[in-house]
Amino acid sequence: MRLCPSVEGSASPLITHRIGVDVCMARQRTFFHKCHRCIYRGQSATWEPAEAPQAMINVHAAEEPVQVDVKPLKVGSKPGRKGKKGGAEAPAPKAAEAAG
Repeated sequence: MRLCPSVEGSASPLITHRIGVDVCMARQRTFFHKCHRCIYRGQSATWEPAEAPQAMINVHAAEEPVQVDVKPLKVGSKPGRKGKKGGAEAPAPKAAEAAG
């Protein structure tokens, strides 16, 4: 697989993609518009550059984390409410009553 185009010099192309040798050779034969500066232009199918072509990687500095004021909430209870529909909860049945 080859990186298309793999240009000579320091300027990297904006868009590159990986292609097979057969596609690369076919593009060279049909004067593909990206072939004029490519390092593979005019080389044999088995030719490999001394150094592997490297794609330009866009690296951004990490952003500072954002500090936000957060109010903690208790999960599972709503303030000011007891049971369903604002009424008092019924007492839980005792174990002896539930068994008998």
